[in-house]
Amino acid sequence: MKSHRTRLSVGVAVSAVAVLALGGIAGAKPPGKGQEKVVLCHKGKVTITVGAPAAKAHLKHGDRLGPCDGAPAPAPGTARLTVVKQVVNNNGGTKTAADFSITINGVTAVGGNTFAGSSAGVTRTITSFGAYSVTEASVPGYALTSSSGCAGTIQAGQDKLCVIVNDDVPAALTVVKQVVNNSGGTKTAADFTITINGVTAVGGNTFAGSATGVTRTLSTVGAYSVTEAAVVGYALQSASADCTGTIALGQSRTCVLTNNDQ
Repeated sequence: MKSHRTRLSVGVAVSAVAVLALGGIAGAKPPGKGQEKVVLCHKGKVTITVGAPAAKAHLKHGDRLGPCDGAPAPAPGTARLTVVKQVVNNNGGTKTAADFSITINGVTAVGGNTFAGSSAGVTRTITSFGAYSVTEASVPGYALTSSSGCAGTIQAGQDKLCVIVNDDVPAALTVVKQVVNNSGGTKTAADFTITINGVTAVGGNTFAGSATGVTRTLSTVGAYSVTEAAVVGYALQSASADCTGTIALGQSRTCVLTNNDQ
């Protein structure tokens, strides 16, 4: 009975620590030293420790708080490697985990060393051991970060977890406003109102012109155009090629609008 109470107390303590860590997600420290940690049972098989900011995503994928109880060990003479693929689309990206091709290098994985990514995780039984790495084929417009378990050494009997995160890289559009006053005009760049159309610009799609340029990060991508409100006494003399077109993740474009007084 005493042993049962001890196990119960330990389980409650572990869950309490995990819940406290989750409660601190909003104010959690940046990744690195001192970040709050949460113990989770991943896919009902592997006990992992993750930073508090990542815990919510793991819980949504079916992981649970606390360590795995009685999770089966890898079969004798084998190891186990689980690769979880996470994709962040907050700048107009549309890719999913399955759009990324993952490869386990350096060791032999039952079922194939190359496979499509999965947010729920893909688990491979490893039958040869030593140094390994997990890589993926590059996808334009996405930046990669990976956990420590994505490279190292694996031996028989070990469980390893690799988490690869891809975040869509925002596009950027710079608009430069030039004003030529050679016929008595006195307007400056700031007297012209500029609008970016077709995409969403962080900080606002409409703004005052600037001779040094205004740069907007785009949270959506695709077809766009840059226009300006008419100003009496001035004609739009020229608009550079990048004042209209299509912009993709990670791209930077510069539009130059030139007005001349009449």
